[in-house]
Amino acid sequence: MSLFTGAYANPLASTAQPAMQSVLNATRQTLSLAGAPNVNNMALIVVALTGFQGTLDHPWAALREQEEHYSGSLLKIAAMYAAFDLRASADQVASSGGGLTTWPQIDAALKAQFNPEITAHTPSLINGSTVLKPEDKSRRPDYSAVLTLGTGPDFIVDFTQTQKDAFEDMMVFQNNPGATTTIHGLGYPYLDGKIADDGFFDGASKGVWLAGDYAQIWRAARIPCINDLDTAQGTTVWHLAKLMTLLADDKLVGSLSSGEMKDLMARAGNFFHQTTPPIWPTNGRFIASHGKVGIGPLKSNKQVFSEALIVRDTLRELEFIVVWQNVIQDGQTQRKLFEPVATMAEAVMNSFVP
Repeated sequence: MSLFTGAYANPLASTAQPAMQSVLNATRQTLSLAGAPNVNNMALIVVALTGFQGTLDHPWAALREQEEHYSGSLLKIAAMYAAFDLRASADQVASSGGGLTTWPQIDAALKAQFNPEITAHTPSLINGSTVLKPEDKSRRPDYSAVLTLGTGPDFIVDFTQTQKDAFEDMMVFQNNPGATTTIHGLGYPYLDGKIADDGFFDGASKGVWLAGDYAQIWRAARIPCINDLDTAQGTTVWHLAKLMTLLADDKLVGSLSSGEMKDLMARAGNFFHQTTPPIWPTNGRFIASHGKVGIGPLKSNKQVFSEALIVRDTLRELEFIVVWQNVIQDGQTQRKLFEPVATMAEAVMNSFVP
């Protein structure tokens, strides 16, 4: 089997849903006239899930959906998904016959099969970088650091305990060391090659881009972005919403892997729940059931916030993807900072007619 299998079919409808988009535009204009922070620079997309699971017609509405922004820790989602894809591909190699029964045999098979593919799919932004060291351009996954023989019924090849702990650290506890461990286990050539081959990066300057290790141990490869000079951790909300919709539909990597990734995101916190008082309390109408936050400094030293969520409207029993970014801290409390984001997302979800 191949490690690189081509782009996922886009699960989002070809154009914005008119009623949803009209409500979003009107709500943004009202908030802008009222002086609400960030509404004229924020990128936001809301995607309807309920009734469209597994289809290529998910309705959506968005603002600035094609703008590339630095989004800090939000891009840890990409490291998680690429690691899960590596496990799934390695598991297929181990289960395809050929007498691979020990980890040294499987490790040798992965290197023999996957490493040449990674060479062929390494993005030019990595292997042509004038900033990265030669070893950064030619790194291959440290298979034995990330993977080992499985002990459960589902996978012949599973994650090492160190890698499982890293997922917990970076996704549930929102820390950087687990992300560094994961990225160092994968390497930029595989990580960014996989993201691009799956259709989440256009190969030049738009989409999910992760070429920094959250620790400044490795040098970073950067691309242009709107909200900073450049970024090693950036995305458009459009590309990340595609990834999140596939995840919600159990189509990202596979149903078992999607379920495990969602379990990690279900145990993480989210901004709307954590404000004082909560914008979306746990007993309220809108519940962020799964999420990943992004916080990081711009080169201006201002903090910028972002988030990717699966949201449930408990009144109508509907689910949505909400992704937003480029919300810049400029003296407001987090409650005041995030209220306009929630207001716009709520307006779009309310406007959706299943």
